[in-house]
Amino acid sequence: MKTNNALLQHSFEAGKQIVEPNISRKAIMKNYRIESLLSRFKPHRLDDLNNAGLMSRVDTKYLLPNNNLEKLLSILSPFYTVLEINFSRIFPYQTTYFDTSEFDFYLMHHNGKQNRFKIRHRLYVDSGDQYVEVKHKTNKRVTQKERILINGNSINREGLNNLVSRPFEGNRAQLFKTLVCSYVRIAMADEKNGERLTLDFDLSFNDPDQTRLKQLDQVLIAEVKRSSVKASSRFMDLMDQFRHKPVSFSKYCIGCALLHPERIKTNRFKATLMALDRISRERTLPEALTNNMENKHVQHA
Repeated sequence: MKTNNALLQHSFEAGKQIVEPNISRKAIMKNYRIESLLSRFKPHRLDDLNNAGLMSRVDTKYLLPNNNLEKLLSILSPFYTVLEINFSRIFPYQTTYFDTSEFDFYLMHHNGKQNRFKIRHRLYVDSGDQYVEVKHKTNKRVTQKERILINGNSINREGLNNLVSRPFEGNRAQLFKTLVCSYVRIAMADEKNGERLTLDFDLSFNDPDQTRLKQLDQVLIAEVKRSSVKASSRFMDLMDQFRHKPVSFSKYCIGCALLHPERIKTNRFKATLMALDRISRERTLPEALTNNMENKHVQHA
């Protein structure tokens, strides 16, 4: 493969982090109510997940008002464990996405191509760990993720070149930084059912040139990751019971659509963009709905 990844490799020099100049996440404010609710969950570590590792999986996403987070945490503790690392259960992420000058990866998704890719660098802010990741959405709607750790001075450059060349099938292509996405995540798992659930909030998008910023502080993104569409999910059961439908949502595509509507077509994501606008104006889910969710929690506890 002859993909020209010079710009990409330059950013992955040993010991360097891809942290864009002047892009900094606001400090996570201590929310003692959320920490108290998370303390009710049994913890798990990354190496505890055998059934729920899911580097190949089916993803289902939901958009909710962010102020439903506490209500959800109060309901979900009997069904899920929560990831804990160094006594922390809430984690900030920063992801830098790469694309061609023509936004080919974005257009793969926008145009409905079934075999599509994304290339990104992910920084785990708390630990400093960095990975280069390639996500492949197959024509069977399965998400496959491969990644290489790039911390320190022992980067596998041949493996890195092979990984980021994979989407191009031997054609030459130059990659550029196109989007920086930051958010905070709570990661849960149901090891018995082989399921993971992530709750992402405090979402923001910035372009690498520091000229545009979009924040989605009011939005909570819930994502269920399962081994197949037939695998059970307590969270999806709750959403079904209260007629909250899953949505198609890509952080990369929505971030690009919000930052660059004059440069790229966005009509495929109009419904999602409208949903985000609607959620930003909503206060919370109806009280009757959340009361019913609590009743369901009591019945299953």
